[in-house]
Amino acid sequence: MTITNQMIKVFENYTYKQGLPEELIAFLNDKYSEEPWPYEFSEQDLYSNIKRDINAYYAGMLDTTIKSPLQKFSDEIEDLRSLYGQNMDEIRELNSYIDELHELLWAHGLEGSRMIHSDTHTGTYKELAESLPFDF
Repeated sequence: MTITNQMIKVFENYTYKQGLPEELIAFLNDKYSEEPWPYEFSEQDLYSNIKRDINAYYAGMLDTTIKSPLQKFSDEIEDLRSLYGQNMDEIRELNSYIDELHELLWAHGLEGSRMIHSDTHTGTYKELAESLPFDF
């Protein structure tokens, strides 16, 4: 018995003291059967989410239509594209920050361990490095 089924039984036996409709049980099992990669559900998350969905169902505000496998894969691909885009933005920002720190080191006549004896520096402070009376 999966953790989702165990929680559904808890809700049926202790919280609502009645059996839940089959369409709702099928929906909950489908929705929570797989972890939302790259995250994972804690027991508290599952409990809160399932309770919220059950309350929404009884309030008439939950669509219990189960997505087709094709729609699930399509949604997963869209989520992965979004994560990829966010990660690429973060990489771009970090590279920009690295360049900024690189320039700051050069401005103060310093070099990082990967910059030692670098002839490839082309940044803002290249002129400063060239004008110094000593070589690095």
